[in-house]
Amino acid sequence: MKIVKIPVVGVLVLASIATASAKPKSKTTTPEKVADSQIKEDPYRFNGAVTSGEARGSGFCAWNRRTFFSAAHVVFDDDEMVWKSPPKWHPQAHANKLDRKAAIQSRGFFRWTNYAEIVEEEDAINGKAFGRDFIIGFSFTNLTSGSAARINMSGSADLKKPVRSMMTGYPARIAYSDQPIGGFFMYRTGPSLNTYNTYSGSALETTLISTGPGNSGGPIWTDGGTAGWSAAGVVVGGLPSETIVYAFSSELNTMLDAVSPVVKAGVPQSVNSNSVSSTSRFFSSNRKQQLPDGVHQWTDYPLNVSGFEKDAKVESVKVSVKVKTTHQGDLQVLLTGPGGVQALVHNQEGGGKRNLIINSKDLSEFFEDVDLEGRWTVRFQDRLKGDICTVESVVLELTSVPGQASSGGTEP
Repeated sequence: MKIVKIPVVGVLVLASIATASAKPKSKTTTPEKVADSQIKEDPYRFNGAVTSGEARGSGFCAWNRRTFFSAAHVVFDDDEMVWKSPPKWHPQAHANKLDRKAAIQSRGFFRWTNYAEIVEEEDAINGKAFGRDFIIGFSFTNLTSGSAARINMSGSADLKKPVRSMMTGYPARIAYSDQPIGGFFMYRTGPSLNTYNTYSGSALETTLISTGPGNSGGPIWTDGGTAGWSAAGVVVGGLPSETIVYAFSSELNTMLDAVSPVVKAGVPQSVNSNSVSSTSRFFSSNRKQQLPDGVHQWTDYPLNVSGFEKDAKVESVKVSVKVKTTHQGDLQVLLTGPGGVQALVHNQEGGGKRNLIINSKDLSEFFEDVDLEGRWTVRFQDRLKGDICTVESVVLELTSVPGQASSGGTEP
């Protein structure tokens, strides 16, 4: 199957009908617009539109209320062969235009490290990249009310059977007529019985469902009966009368293990993995350290940064610190990066205010073109006598320049 490039990223999926005993019908079913009254019901409430610059796709909040799943090619430019900046999540879109005020800027996304290399290979046009076409985006804000969607970790096996399934998402155009939808309206396929065949790696294909621009990254759901709908995979590609999904299996655990420390309660922290990489990485310490009172001497929190591609450069630098004190004005906090570049995080402001808590202070302008990997240090100094200051936690958030932090994807 040829990969068709589209200016607006995504894939609409139209449902099909097949049974275990009956011969599959020759014509695919028509997609249905989800009724307004159903948007806040399961599983539709888990859906969201995903935008990255001018690109648009679909996604769904699953596993954790702060994570969403989508297709890698939604955030990868396969012409320039670079990753885009972290995308925005638009919850429950069902309108002519997206509500910009409701949009949530994600903090980053995790992806398979070998995706970009597969796209570069000559046989990528044969669809091998679809088997890696998957990301998990994350935020520090809940993306949906209530619980997140359940994951069907056996999606790859279940979809090869005639199980009851349904796809949902936000198409940009109707596949057969190529007519614009005219907004961000959720469509569904089915529910229907359908079987999938192995396509490449974790990608499965059926020739009984049509896909078109807009729905890439949307979920394919399997019906668990009384347990309700579970996400079994991500829509990644297709043309009229065929569709491809990245189907979930036990390999998903590797990706979940990588993102888990970032979204769990407490201090976020990155975990290095040979198979998973991220646009943003978090390096932290919760070592409690009392500062020398009134002594002009630095107490250092060194953080060894790794996990980015070789020679990757800074796009953004954010620092969070928590210090127990009765006088913020006693404190100086300094960040140093590779090569000795420095920036003041806090310079004795605040006078007699209690406890210094800084959340994600942006220092990016001071570290342009600085290498990401190497030794970064957050330094503390209590410059005035009279009270005890204790450092409680430090977090350094680093984001690489798009295209610099490993892996990439294709467009159906």
